[in-house]
Amino acid sequence: MTAPLEMRLYGMMQRLLVAVAHAEDLEQVSPRGVVGTQDALDAVIQIAAAIDELAQGGQMSAERAAWVVALLMVIRDYIEPLPQGLGLDGEDHLTPDLDQMVQSLRTARRNAGNGSAGH
Repeated sequence: MTAPLEMRLYGMMQRLLVAVAHAEDLEQVSPRGVVGTQDALDAVIQIAAAIDELAQGGQMSAERAAWVVALLMVIRDYIEPLPQGLGLDGEDHLTPDLDQMVQSLRTARRNAGNGSAGH
């Protein structure tokens, strides 16, 4: 059974989804001082592991898993820059990949008013 705290946080996530879908402004609150950088980094990697588990088990398509994990890498890079992403050619592919993801997010945000919510 899921703990009540997890259900409350799940409820907050649902509230955020509804607010974004309706282009509602959310109230601004002061930082709580509860979540630290390492806590956020740990959460990102645990989410990535859960997504990988779903993809490996066939419960999520590889394409959807890759999209969601790419979004997580945007979050991760904001919290703490990712390690250098060098390709076999020695070039940095991570920076342009992150830029493309961010541009996609910004386009989705601009289009939110006409019913487009992203990938």
